Amino acid sequence: MALQQRFSGFFDDSRAVTLTAIVIVSLPLWWLMALMSGMTIPEGWSVGIAVSTSVMWILMMLAMMLPSMAPVMSVYAGLAAKEHKGGMLALRILLFFMGYFALWAVVSVFLALVQLGLRDSAYFTQGGTQATPVMAGLLMICAGLYQMTAIKDLCLEHCRSPMAFLLSHWREGIGGAFPMGLRHGLYCVGCCIAIMGLMFVLGAMNPWWMAVIAAYFVAEKLLPAAEYWTKPVGIVLIGLGTVVIVAAYAGKELI
Repeated sequence: MALQQRFSGFFDDSRAVTLTAIVIVSLPLWWLMALMSGMTIPEGWSVGIAVSTSVMWILMMLAMMLPSMAPVMSVYAGLAAKEHKGGMLALRILLFFMGYFALWAVVSVFLALVQLGLRDSAYFTQGGTQATPVMAGLLMICAGLYQMTAIKDLCLEHCRSPMAFLLSHWREGIGGAFPMGLRHGLYCVGCCIAIMGLMFVLGAMNPWWMAVIAAYFVAEKLLPAAEYWTKPVGIVLIGLGTVVIVAAYAGKELI
């Protein structure tokens, strides 16, 4: 009876159920990323290649962003539980998630097309997943400069305060779930998009590099005073990018 009560209490806690669902979905996704690390993209262009590469990027993005989605998803679940229960609550949380991730899916397709378009260029190698040293340095400098912008500050403020965001942009009922998720997803993309470009620096198919970037996103949104150390991170990225480019022109490739 006590065990049954514990299970009942767990399923009555929408926040705990949401966080558990995120963990359950994340683990096989990261396992899949490890399996995909050795994959190669076929030569040439076709709808099938474009679709499969886009799906690969969507799965990669989902694995990377799910951990940093957890805070806002759990807070939203707790607030929505005051209006709905059971299947309606689950549908509402799912719609919020779909709205949240919709823009990241668009970004994933864009990055997939960029990879396919540039894989035969002089700026990328390994099927378009690895930037050459000069391009890698430029990506690092661009990411560092973006850390200094007002857009980054605004988006980071919203991402670090999920309760404040949800209360200020709250929409009632099932119909409000997707638009709310979409709006928060917009801020999330604005916060992380430049750092996401660093995927190409050490290899977009490198699961360890994916984990480092995903961990940074979590740290930036959860650790205390992150709004004060994002700019120093930007300065470091600009410095490292400059060093990589100078070294490349000196005939010493650091990446």
